[in-house]
Amino acid sequence: MSPDESSDEFGGGGYGGFVPVQQFQRYAGRRRQFTRFYSAYPIVAYGGNKADANYGGKILMPPSALDELSQLEVVYPLLFKLQNDDAEGDGTGTKRRTHCGVLEFVAEEGRVYLPQWMMETLQLLPGAAVEVINVALLHGSLVKLQPQSTDFLDISDHRAVLENALRKFSALTVGDVIAMDYNNREYKIAILETQPSPSAINIVETDLSVDFAAPVGYVEPTQRNESAGVASGSEAQLSDASRPASSIAKDIRSKEVAAKDEAASLRFQAFRGTGARLGTSAADATPSSLRSYAATDTNGDSERAAGSFAADGASSQGPVPLDLPIGTLFFGYDLVPPAGSELDSADAGDDPQKAPFQGEGRVLRQRRKR
Repeated sequence: MSPDESSDEFGGGGYGGFVPVQQFQRYAGRRRQFTRFYSAYPIVAYGGNKADANYGGKILMPPSALDELSQLEVVYPLLFKLQNDDAEGDGTGTKRRTHCGVLEFVAEEGRVYLPQWMMETLQLLPGAAVEVINVALLHGSLVKLQPQSTDFLDISDHRAVLENALRKFSALTVGDVIAMDYNNREYKIAILETQPSPSAINIVETDLSVDFAAPVGYVEPTQRNESAGVASGSEAQLSDASRPASSIAKDIRSKEVAAKDEAASLRFQAFRGTGARLGTSAADATPSSLRSYAATDTNGDSERAAGSFAADGASSQGPVPLDLPIGTLFFGYDLVPPAGSELDSADAGDDPQKAPFQGEGRVLRQRRKR
């Protein structure tokens, strides 16, 4: 066991390599750690309705393991270190290992069922021997993840997807490449760093902060010099190694903010229409007077898009979109009859000095005199 592992794993009882003096009498003669060898099989070989457990960090163990664990002084939740004695990890001479929780004690005796990504991490073939050791890990405070494909950036809400995926895990180990399923698609994510433990952490009922490294295959967009309009050599392209680890997290957050802004822009906003004056007469309804419908806004600006529309109204290019200022209502243009028409002659014969609303009233029923 490496120094890092020995400092992060306390054994089944949670007291490290010693037993307190006051507890010695109680624990004397009792084994506090569970260690067994089992034949490992992928969880898809178990059948039933356990296929969803293939995208998680928990295994299936036999009922005899539960009986033995119940007689030991172990720390809950139950966490285990899986170790392959026949395979070495990262060329340092250490054995390949990972950490997991237990889903159910329903496996056949002598067998354990592991998710496929765990079989690949431990380099296990179906039926190979794996050592299962009960351990206790520190509660994690931070984990750094690296998606193994740029397709991970297509997910709209990374936080919700990760929270749902990590509920199926009890522990995370540095160096593992875990698998998660979203929208019937598999995404693989590497564990680059954990805190406070540098090798493995417990993520059950803990407040865990997540940081992202640039996905494998991600290319930084080319940055161009605004003054010259060409890309400089130092800003042309950043490699994954030189790219800040938190910049990908900022990109993800900016996408989430942009999606929220777009959703807010589609909501109904009251009182966004335009207005127009009703007191214009037919004689004043000339093309130049149509500026009255685009009234001066609060800043004092005049002759808005409605005036430009009136100037182009006589052209043969067809109607031009009417762009009125916010807060202006438009009820249509005044009727200008063609020259020589009946309406034009009737308007010409009207007396401009004639008072409006001059007429006679009628009653349908006469009042009877008494």
